[in-house]
Amino acid sequence: MAFTTRGSLLSAVRRGDEVGWDEFYAMYKPLILLRGGDLRLSQTEKEELVQLVMLDFFKGSRSFVYDKSKGRFRDYLKRIIHNKACDLMRKRQDGTVSLEAVEEYSSMPEENSDDFGRQWDEEWRKHALNAALEDIKGTIKPETYQIFHTVAIEEVPPQEVAELFDTTANNVYAIKFRIMKSLQKFLDEYEKGDI
Repeated sequence: MAFTTRGSLLSAVRRGDEVGWDEFYAMYKPLILLRGGDLRLSQTEKEELVQLVMLDFFKGSRSFVYDKSKGRFRDYLKRIIHNKACDLMRKRQDGTVSLEAVEEYSSMPEENSDDFGRQWDEEWRKHALNAALEDIKGTIKPETYQIFHTVAIEEVPPQEVAELFDTTANNVYAIKFRIMKSLQKFLDEYEKGDI
């Protein structure tokens, strides 16, 4: 899986490819749940939000064609999530809107506000970094990834990591450098903002 939304993944979804749908669902469910929490939805509402967003995307998937000139996929997804969250808040409990829902809805950040945009971009970046790390994890030996995780993510000094994994500090530095280089490719793609 690429570090950003691949055109090939979107194409697989458009074709109705079951594996593509499973990958799409697994990739975006955590992000939708996170966004639902930011918008102060209950746990039940967050789960429903996932279903509504996926259903909305599924309904349009056959005709959906990603066009870079019209914007980034993440902005399109953000709009769907926001709209579906607003729908959920409007129709809480048997189609009625409670006073609490009205207050929450009116205090929700506007989809295009700077705070909402910055928060979304940061969540997207974290989500994409986690996806990138999962990709890397699947292509290297478990111990190599554990060395990288310990030195780069947990920030344990290289000499301690070397002792912990019975290797040399030079090997720890080499592993960190090699994996950070792969992550840098992702960051470059992210900054371009193509998807």
